[in-house]
Amino acid sequence: MAKILSIEDDADLQHLFGRVLFREGYDVYYAWNGREGYEKTLEVSPDLVLLDLMLPLMNGVEFLKKLKESKSTQDIPVIIVTAYGDEADMLKYSLEALGAETYLRKPVEIPELLSRVKQVLAQFPRMPQRTTAPEPRKLSKGSVRMDPKGLTVWVNDRLVATLPHKEFALLRCLIESRGEISREKLLRDLGYATRQGDALKQVIHRLREALGEAESRRIKTTPKGYELDG
Repeated sequence: MAKILSIEDDADLQHLFGRVLFREGYDVYYAWNGREGYEKTLEVSPDLVLLDLMLPLMNGVEFLKKLKESKSTQDIPVIIVTAYGDEADMLKYSLEALGAETYLRKPVEIPELLSRVKQVLAQFPRMPQRTTAPEPRKLSKGSVRMDPKGLTVWVNDRLVATLPHKEFALLRCLIESRGEISREKLLRDLGYATRQGDALKQVIHRLREALGEAESRRIKTTPKGYELDG
């Protein structure tokens, strides 16, 4: 089944898109900012990208330009999901000039989303060379392992939790860090502004709750940030 990458910094929308697309049989991948989205595009070689325009670190327009400049990614179709209006069709013409296939306006109607996804996938099939794309990196640190498809966390091969997308993204940052990761870097990687330290604390709290009393102790608070004890 086709692979779809959703690049969106709204956790509620990510959860909604992931749930309905997974239910339709698609493999769904997630990114929370434009920079992560481009890196994930190179990693998983998706068949379709759902792209928000107002993204941190690299906005949607910058992402589109970068995507279409590379021969390895320029054939990937993109559906813009935006809250922008479309006075005099300027949005439509601008996006077509940048290489997006179509757009959906927020709030998104799910039947329209699914219809547009099927239409674009049928109209813009990927080229055969994408079969040589590298396998996604394994996400593990010590005895802790993550499954990006199911958003699940395993410890010593025992299922511990199925996480919401933001908590999963946070745990991924902790796993991919060799040691301590600073609060500032976590805020950037998760798409928060530097003043949103309280929001980061809330995600940390929810992640610890999801992991349960025994495994939550693996997330250590350090002088500069946090560290995962694998």
